[in-house]
Amino acid sequence: SWVSLLIIVPIARKLADFAFPPWPEALWKLAVIALACNVVAVALDPVHFILSLVAGAVVFFTLMVKWFEIDFFGAIMIVIVSWVVRAALNVALAGAIQAVLQG
Repeated sequence: SWVSLLIIVPIARKLADFAFPPWPEALWKLAVIALACNVVAVALDPVHFILSLVAGAVVFFTLMVKWFEIDFFGAIMIVIVSWVVRAALNVALAGAIQAVLQG
């Protein structure tokens, strides 16, 4: 998740205007955001998959507003780009694992 945020945030920054701290500060803040979103998603995934996605998005939005001074549109853009990039990374990773296992 942290790596995907490192990919997603610069892309979303082009789509929506928001404050971006220096990279050392941004790296630890993005790591905390990724960890918090993953903890919420893992905790709620047994309840319902969609609930875990929505709750993760709410945690993500709240922390992005607090630390990056992002507006609602910017947060929505990042969440959408995040879902697309994560889905693409999951498909690529699953394909790579399947290719390795098949020989």
